[in-house]
Amino acid sequence: MRFRSAALGLAVVATAAVGLTAPAEAGPSTTTASTASTAAAATKVVSSAIRWGQNGDIPVARNYVGDSRYELAVFRPSNGTWYLRGGSTIKFGQAGDIPVPADFTGDGRAELAVFRPSNGYWYVRNVGQFVWGQRGDVPAPANYVGDSRAEAAVFRPSTGRWFIRGAAQIAWGVNGDVVAPADYVGDSHADLAVFRPSTGRWFIRGASQLPWGVRGDVPAPANFVGNGKADLTVFRPSTGAWHVRGGSTTTWGRSGDRPQPGNYAGTTATDHTVFRPTNGTWYLRYVVQTTPPTPPPTTPNCDPSYPTACIKPPPPDLDCGDIPYRNFRVIGADPHRFDSDNDGIGCES
Repeated sequence: MRFRSAALGLAVVATAAVGLTAPAEAGPSTTTASTASTAAAATKVVSSAIRWGQNGDIPVARNYVGDSRYELAVFRPSNGTWYLRGGSTIKFGQAGDIPVPADFTGDGRAELAVFRPSNGYWYVRNVGQFVWGQRGDVPAPANYVGDSRAEAAVFRPSTGRWFIRGAAQIAWGVNGDVVAPADYVGDSHADLAVFRPSTGRWFIRGASQLPWGVRGDVPAPANFVGNGKADLTVFRPSTGAWHVRGGSTTTWGRSGDRPQPGNYAGTTATDHTVFRPTNGTWYLRYVVQTTPPTPPPTTPNCDPSYPTACIKPPPPDLDCGDIPYRNFRVIGADPHRFDSDNDGIGCES
């Protein structure tokens, strides 16, 4: 989707220093983590529970450092302060502001930014301030033009119109829709999209209407399948399940959690992540590659049912506790019955 430049009729003022107050000294607390292996030999699922925030905080994880992965972060409306895990604590904003971090400069890093509904101003740290919107608008910054940086944009529910700074006004949606812009086509820029909770349908500009979800679902589009574009995804609070169109369903979370998909592990995949406001904890689930042990050379003493591990054929009959191998491939007869659930993996841990 491309846009032609047009006057939007929203007032714009000269860029200037934002002038919000200096960093404060306070932050969320400690972290815990745990790891669990899957049945696959070359990958494992890692899960972490990290306390970073408190009730009332707004999760704003983004790539602030420029290392292609998300940093945990929260914005605290009560004091207008941002808390970036592994980074600074920065006072930038005030009560009533809506955090809208994004890469507005195209340098590969997200800038701290807020939209102030009371005056329609956007404040972008170290960049400036400008008017773009009005009270009641829903801010939705994204790279709509394809220039590697985010444009300020608002969706106006009262009229169903999008106002994209530097582009055209576009009618797309109705009152009650949830904005869900993302790169659904894989052409390196965001497409206008809304999720309609009343019908569970997605409306993506330039594509068909697609039913995916039910009333109460929360849209959470991201590239889960690994095809270079965002997949239609909903998080269902009633069950804690993520439903990915064209992918698998993963249960991760519970009612009240806020889905925050992103690349937290630094891999090429999107990680299932939720922020739990009740305890200020982030719950991350991601798949990482592992390096399996080098298979030993095949010898007459290695049973062919276990091609990646050298295990002698019976007798004697061996159990998993008798051998040092875990999560190895099983084919053929499996004389030791290591693959009890017949999924092709022996001695799963």
